[in-house]
Amino acid sequence: MINNKTVYYTPLPSKPATLLILERGKPVRVITLKGDMRLGREEAETRNDITLRSSIVSRHHGDFSYIDGVYYYKDNNSLNGTFLNGKKMESYNKQGTKSVALHDGDVLRIDRQTLNNPHPEAVEMIFSMTFSPDDNWAKYSLQGKSEVKIGREVDGIRLPNFMVSRHHATLKHFGNNWIIYDNDSKNGTFVNNEAVEEKHIVNPFDVIRIANITLIFTGEEIVYVAGRSDVTVAKPFRYAERSVIMSVNINQVYTKSHLFSKSKILLKNINLDIESGDFILVLGGAGAGKSTFIKAITGQKVQEGLEVEGAIILNKMDLYKKSNLRLLKLKIGIVPQYPDYRPNDTVYHTILDSALLQLSSDYSRQEIEQKVETVIRNMMLSNIRDSKLSVISGGQRKRVQVAIKAVGDISFFTFDEPDAGLDIAGRKDQINQLSSTILKDVEPLTPESSKDNAIELQQATLNGTAGLMISHYPDDVAEKYTKVIVLAKSKIDDAGHLAYYGDVPNALSFFGVQKLSDIVYEINYEGGKGRGDEFIKKFENTRKG
Repeated sequence: MINNKTVYYTPLPSKPATLLILERGKPVRVITLKGDMRLGREEAETRNDITLRSSIVSRHHGDFSYIDGVYYYKDNNSLNGTFLNGKKMESYNKQGTKSVALHDGDVLRIDRQTLNNPHPEAVEMIFSMTFSPDDNWAKYSLQGKSEVKIGREVDGIRLPNFMVSRHHATLKHFGNNWIIYDNDSKNGTFVNNEAVEEKHIVNPFDVIRIANITLIFTGEEIVYVAGRSDVTVAKPFRYAERSVIMSVNINQVYTKSHLFSKSKILLKNINLDIESGDFILVLGGAGAGKSTFIKAITGQKVQEGLEVEGAIILNKMDLYKKSNLRLLKLKIGIVPQYPDYRPNDTVYHTILDSALLQLSSDYSRQEIEQKVETVIRNMMLSNIRDSKLSVISGGQRKRVQVAIKAVGDISFFTFDEPDAGLDIAGRKDQINQLSSTILKDVEPLTPESSKDNAIELQQATLNGTAGLMISHYPDDVAEKYTKVIVLAKSKIDDAGHLAYYGDVPNALSFFGVQKLSDIVYEINYEGGKGRGDEFIKKFENTRKG
């Protein structure tokens, strides 16, 4: 019988959102969105929440609305309309267009039909979950220039960010066109969320992204964030200010057909967002597709013979778009179940060797060593910095593996069954090894402070990345997980479906259990209660309200 509790999921607090407004010849503005707000032309007798100083903007041009944690926009059948990501929003009824959900990085534009020939009073607005009203937006004039260099150490547009290459990209003017060239940079150059393979023509109001920096080409100048006016050092990550790292919109994942085998659907209808700072447990019964899910969202479909229908949006870009895959895979840290390591190497030299391989083509030895020290400090490895890998715990070796990935520009980590093969006695024995006399320079961990690898791995998310973990022992550190994904196999189509996504307390309530491990027993058809389809349907209905 279904648990009749009426509240299955309590939404997290609303996240701040901003609207970056670009009007030619006028200062850049960043407006904080606060619930429902009306957008329109600035006039004394017209009352709008967001005013634009352009004659092609209608008096009541459009409306922003906020419903259940999502911002929406609709055009009120304005004279010149609104373009969303380059496509004009079509009228739906007498009141205007349909309300469309906005995602981080979406571009709203008021212009004439030919976007590559913008109106002198065209307006561009970028919806963002990451911009701040305190951001210091700089303008770099293109007047009289035929070439502009962009990079960490250039005479041009300087971007002092470690993930920006020294000579990252170059803008060149040919005839009526500006063309951007990627100078074989380590982390790539993107125009309108597509990777630049070698060169790309840029049109007015195109959005260029280099590392985590947004630059807007207006045709006359480059507008970009030069830093925040009120801070001199980076702020520590705050979970309340989290942003979406990845949007998973999977229609289905299936195996490719071969001469002697038919294709088989493994996963269907998986839709969820992964946010910065989240440490997510992935639960599921036998054959529910936990490992398939991890492989699908980490770009491993080619190696694994999988086909993915849908979109995996990582850092606002489609992971499986051919031009993006190579660069985006560098942002995913896959921590192996059984990592290889040289036992006589120290923690420091292991991470340094990895950094030299990943970064040596563009960074000085001093820069790389500074990066390694920062990662060691952030991953709380300072007390075993000079210890050999052979004498630290298995959990700490996992954390070293995370640090190896973290020297690059990693967005999120995945851990596929790091505690496989270990029973309770084995995990306790691992903890006992930490307090042995061999590790005199290491503060011993206790069963209370380190029940299993999850505590070690959870440190990976503290700087605003995210972590997904498949574990055999979910209850040992249930309080460490910010959310849980539950996949259940359906008897209807023999594929894995999303049966729950939310925080841990609501998960226990949703399934009517006391422990996370009991969820698997509830949904399993083999050796369990076989309620998988029941909870799949229940979660679908919950999402519909």
